[in-house]
Amino acid sequence: RKIIRIITMLLSSYAALKLVIVSLCFILFVQRLCLVQGNLVTPQFSASSEAKVLNVHVVPHTHDDVGWLKTVEQYYYGFNKTIQRAHVQAILDSTIAALLRNPNRTFTYVEQRFFSMWWKEQSEETKEETRTLVSEDRFTFVNGGWCMHDEAATHFMGMIDQTTLGHSFLLREFGFVPTVGWQLDPFGHSSSQASYMTSLMGFDSLFFGRIDYQDRQIRLQSQECEGLWDASPNIGGPVFWGLSGSYGGNYGPPQGFCFDTSCNDDLLVGLDDAHLLAKINDLILRIKDQSKSTKDNHIMLTMGEDFNYENAEVYMKNMDIMIDKLLTFQNSKKIDVHSIFEGKFESINIFYSNPVYYTKQKVAKKKRNRSNKDVSPKWSLKTDDFFPYADQEHAYWTGYFTSRTAFKHFERVASSFLMSARQIESYFLPAMDNMEVTQPLFSLDDALGVAQHHDAVSGTAKQHVADDYSKRLQNGMDKAASYVATKIRRIIFDESSKTTLKKFSFCQLLNETICDVSESAGERGEDLYIVVYNGLASSRSAVMAVSVGLLGTYEVSRVSKSGDSSIVPSKSVRSNDKVLVYFSTGDLPPTGALTFKLTLKTSLTEEQRSLRSQQAMSLTNGVLTLQYQNFSAGAFRLFNHLDGSEVDILQRWGYYTSFHSKNRTVREQNSGAYIFRPSESTEKMHIIEATNITRREISDLVVEIKIEYEVPWIENYLRLYKGKSYVEVDYKIGPVPIEDGVGKEIITQYMCDVENNGIFYTDSNGREFQKRVRSSRPTWKLNETEPIAGNFYPVNGAIYMEDSDKSFGIVTDRSVGASSLFDGSISMMLQRRILADDGRGVGEPLNETDGCVTPYPPHGDATRHGEGVIIRGKHLLVTGLGSSGASITRQQMDGAFSEPLLFVGSADRGENVLFRQTSFLLLQSALPENVMLVTFQRLNHESTALFLLRLGHQYAKDEHSELSKPVTIDLQSLFGFKIVDCVEKTLSGNRNVEDWLRDRLDWARWKKEDNYNISREHIIILNPMEIRTFHLKLDLSWLSKP
Repeated sequence: RKIIRIITMLLSSYAALKLVIVSLCFILFVQRLCLVQGNLVTPQFSASSEAKVLNVHVVPHTHDDVGWLKTVEQYYYGFNKTIQRAHVQAILDSTIAALLRNPNRTFTYVEQRFFSMWWKEQSEETKEETRTLVSEDRFTFVNGGWCMHDEAATHFMGMIDQTTLGHSFLLREFGFVPTVGWQLDPFGHSSSQASYMTSLMGFDSLFFGRIDYQDRQIRLQSQECEGLWDASPNIGGPVFWGLSGSYGGNYGPPQGFCFDTSCNDDLLVGLDDAHLLAKINDLILRIKDQSKSTKDNHIMLTMGEDFNYENAEVYMKNMDIMIDKLLTFQNSKKIDVHSIFEGKFESINIFYSNPVYYTKQKVAKKKRNRSNKDVSPKWSLKTDDFFPYADQEHAYWTGYFTSRTAFKHFERVASSFLMSARQIESYFLPAMDNMEVTQPLFSLDDALGVAQHHDAVSGTAKQHVADDYSKRLQNGMDKAASYVATKIRRIIFDESSKTTLKKFSFCQLLNETICDVSESAGERGEDLYIVVYNGLASSRSAVMAVSVGLLGTYEVSRVSKSGDSSIVPSKSVRSNDKVLVYFSTGDLPPTGALTFKLTLKTSLTEEQRSLRSQQAMSLTNGVLTLQYQNFSAGAFRLFNHLDGSEVDILQRWGYYTSFHSKNRTVREQNSGAYIFRPSESTEKMHIIEATNITRREISDLVVEIKIEYEVPWIENYLRLYKGKSYVEVDYKIGPVPIEDGVGKEIITQYMCDVENNGIFYTDSNGREFQKRVRSSRPTWKLNETEPIAGNFYPVNGAIYMEDSDKSFGIVTDRSVGASSLFDGSISMMLQRRILADDGRGVGEPLNETDGCVTPYPPHGDATRHGEGVIIRGKHLLVTGLGSSGASITRQQMDGAFSEPLLFVGSADRGENVLFRQTSFLLLQSALPENVMLVTFQRLNHESTALFLLRLGHQYAKDEHSELSKPVTIDLQSLFGFKIVDCVEKTLSGNRNVEDWLRDRLDWARWKKEDNYNISREHIIILNPMEIRTFHLKLDLSWLSKP
């Protein structure tokens, strides 16, 4: 029996051993099979520190435009496939599923507007799986904003707000803090993107695809496709930057290796080893070319393009095979890396990665070089920007600086309103607690976040998409304005009285002197109650113009709570088809409001109602005197009584004809939504002659000059306001005629006697000024093919030129393209109407009309109906002594961005309206004149209230003898409440500065001092051009007590 038991045990052991052997063989077989099929890859994030190993980071990503050829919803849900096949919902669904199938895969995503839509639809199980992927760095976020914003047509306020919106979402849902900038598609890159939106945002690096084709060719040859960027002499420090798309000028995979179902490249699945070897050899040659254009042993393959990964498993399975087979052929000696790379590298280490890991490896390599005293080349340091951008000869992307100029202005108005609306929302009013928790400003915040997209505010989307952007903004404005008007009404007016205030609302269209409430109430002879709100944190006065429906003489009085009133200077006049009442606000409190009453006193005859006009000779406002020198030409001398400066100025209008290859025997590059190209590269501007100039005395508040031209579609007014140090230029353009079959680029040109020697200055997103030199680039020799188009730059807030004796500047109300095409001149492109497409993807001409557009093919022919649009805008002209251009423009830029808001309601004539208070203010003390309250936003509604506070120094070093100095600010003195806690944050408010300073990657020693100390008394120092962000906790509990 014992022998039998022993034999049985041995047989059992043998069976077990046999089973183990069979199992191991099966596992090896499956592993081999999977290796061939591409289901196993090397572990992700497995870089080698060996110098002779080339690390290839495979970075799967998708670029999902937040509107372009289709609207946001059409892109997300996959609608309207006849225009473009793109379905973001499917991209995210399939990508998450593909990542869960293979633990080595990674993915990188950007646009939080889309991701937040997807997130709301997911089950708790899917959300938890996604959170796990994010925590493992397998699904990662870069940029992290609501969209991938434009860098030319955006203002810093919009850029910060949209990024904050996305970052807040990621922090709330994932506890995730982005550390890499990812601006792959914008058409040029600003210095503010490097200094504010990367460095101060807490990012360590920034990657993008597009730079000028000449610049890129030089960089390819000199190993400069990656480097350090320190764009500001005032703030921040160097960040790492690099080109994407294998340095090919875009952001896709190496040529021949796009595995998306929308691509035509050969897939690797199903190929035998011979064909796979040929494909991998091709890949290695492309990797070799890329490695030759940077300075270390790490390169990144950006595996993805627009709206890729609808079927992520297909794309990723092919990448699995690509990675595995490269390593397999290398290990089996079928590929001789040493020979291919001529001894520079002995092997290739290829693996799934993401931009965060790639950035860390770059800085790790730099540290190893330092410790080993490596003599390898150092990263070069770039200090200018990447404007303008051209992708080939005669193709300068300078047209979009102005395209869809009406929307550019709308975005600016909405952004300014949101800034003030947040302030008013923060004003604590217990009676409105229930209303405040509904996020009344989110719709506007969301719409503005979408509007910053590089095909939205840039003006480069299809017409129906542009209409959708406008619709979103107006919807957001309507909701926000209704909330703000309701809150102001409850702050100001006594709601318990029987007196009814009618239709108290915001007047949005003041730039067009339109206010429906005031006009309709004026027609009925009712009393108007006007609340004027100042969103700036310093006191200012303003001259307001209110449109009233009934012609007559009006009295405007400042209302006080006691019921007393003081008459303020005012005058009613007829201007074209409007009756306007001008009045002076006096000193408006910082972040506060005053109330005025407007009453009809007497009617006027038609003769009395009209402005008296006379031939223009001179006009003055006590600060400036404008004296006409050449009546027929419109030339005038502007004398500044404050500093004694004199500048001779001539403003003229004209246009360039747009290049259209249909008029040529050979098809060439057209002018279009993106690209500006005049019909001839050296075309002379077609001048529109002035025919009549008249002076119109409005009151002692306003004097204006009306200039008429030989065409009916240009109107121009020059105005002086009492006590103001600028000339306001109010213009109207349109409809631009196209009956001759020729597109037109409309220009106003200011010529003056400033000897600028080809040098002029443009602002970067409303922040620091950039020096421009005509027909030149700071870091490479320009081969100039388009001397007009190639010299236009984006202007978001101001442009100026100067010499040693005098300075001349222009402050704008929206983003435009501008240049100094010859000495003593500034040319501003203000409108475009074009009949050709420039071949950069949008697929239609930039021909805006006031009617509709028919459906796109195959359902229609996208015909425009109606007349060309009419746009209205204004410039502020400023002058000063020599080398003062930055200072004189800075003085007006904040006020131009944040004009006073006007709210109007009416009551029956003579009715006694009762007030809770007739004025209010948010801050208890004004900020210094060189400091802007960039953001004051309430983040909760508890008794210990949390606020987001941003303060910005508005002057750079050496721009002003006093205002360029650092500023000391006592935060406690700003508020009437005790500061319970104050924590400094990075620019988007998602990370403590203390943590960022500890964890940021060390690219080079920061030459700007880190100045992030806050004293116990909450006193801070704000350095030139610095924006500092805080979370403030204020104790509001005593307000809730009886």
